Amino acid sequence: MTTLRLGCQAQRVGSTPRSSADSRHARIDTGMRWRRPLFSPTGVSLVEIMVALVVIVVGLAGLRHAFPTHLATEQQALEQVQAALLGKNQLEQLRLRGFSALETASLATTPEPFVDSQQQVVDGPFRWQAEVHHEAEDLLAVHVRVVWPWPAQTHQVRLATYVSRH
Repeated sequence: MTTLRLGCQAQRVGSTPRSSADSRHARIDTGMRWRRPLFSPTGVSLVEIMVALVVIVVGLAGLRHAFPTHLATEQQALEQVQAALLGKNQLEQLRLRGFSALETASLATTPEPFVDSQQQVVDGPFRWQAEVHHEAEDLLAVHVRVVWPWPAQTHQVRLATYVSRH
């Protein structure tokens, strides 16, 4: 028997070709005697369907619990950034008033409606409060606190700056 080596084992069928068609075709032996078809002609069993459904349901249940937590964290971070920006705006507006205006002014809490430095109404639950303290004869400390409710507790951002007479 004559053997021809390709990527797999290949053999010529018979030692002498029977016809010219047989001599050109080689049988490839992959080493597997019995090969199971990819799809069963009888179909998929009920047990296989149930196992697949359980795997899908467990995977989707895990995703269902992950997304609301992510969205709540994203909302909380967004509100914290907004509060910091609003507090910074208020602090800058107070600082720009100058030393003499801050020294004698009585500061009120959040006006209704709450407007930012561009006179745009800010929607949302944010409220602020400002305080001025004398640190030295020529130095004032200005503190701004922005608060907003969150389902479990109230959050706040505190900002401070100093304003000097000169």
